[in-house]
Amino acid sequence: MAYFLANDNVKIFYEVKGEGKPIIFIHGWTCNHSFFKKQVETLSKNYKVITYDLRGHGVSERPENGLTMDRMAKDVRDLIQHLNLSYVTLAGWSMGTTIILEYVRQFACDKLSNICFIDMTPKVVAEGDWNMGLFGEFSHKDNLNHIANVAGDWPKVIESFVPSLFATSGCRIKEDMDWVFKEVRKNTPHVVVDCWVSMSNQDYREELSKITVPTLITRGEESAFCTKKTCEYMEKEIKNAKWIDYSKSGHILFMEEPEKFNKDIVEFIEK
Repeated sequence: MAYFLANDNVKIFYEVKGEGKPIIFIHGWTCNHSFFKKQVETLSKNYKVITYDLRGHGVSERPENGLTMDRMAKDVRDLIQHLNLSYVTLAGWSMGTTIILEYVRQFACDKLSNICFIDMTPKVVAEGDWNMGLFGEFSHKDNLNHIANVAGDWPKVIESFVPSLFATSGCRIKEDMDWVFKEVRKNTPHVVVDCWVSMSNQDYREELSKITVPTLITRGEESAFCTKKTCEYMEKEIKNAKWIDYSKSGHILFMEEPEKFNKDIVEFIEK
């Protein structure tokens, strides 16, 4: 098992498979690097595919501090430097998208060649004239209630959270959902609370116009997390963006329609 030390001395697990142009996949809240197993298997035949466990997740160290978007973006930078990478495609799912936007805030698009956002809004909480948060209208009150529920009874939250990742029709596969349940149950409550608090307090709308590399925006048509209106907004704000919908998928589209997603990201990188 390979680890690198972030510059605050936290041990972070990573895997590298294949050779070629580098792609780093960043997983979402409560998940881990193995969620991208269907991408690694296929894409590593022609690309250098890097997956890793966010701090506090998977088999990475679970610290008491640094469970923030600010620090997690620095971890991405540390990983890129550790592997001496350049011209990287960064692909982030859900909270992974948030981490990429924080990377752009701190480092612009340095070392990057492409970005792929997977089913996520640039601002989680809806307020004022912003009605494109999670689920569209995810208010401050909704957010506080969610944080209280996660802190109070995380196992109960899992029972509704995991099914919500998948389409209610189409590609829902029981084996995949059972596997996701098993993986999500491995989390530590303080980690998931701290990460959610940090993520939900961010507003990355201004960062969209600062993206200077080609960007692929992907969304599951049955996703409750990211609305069509949100993707239209992101596509308009990012200078060189392309948006693709996945008709048979929910939030976890790369697991639900892996063949289409893998084909789309290859075509995007090679364009």
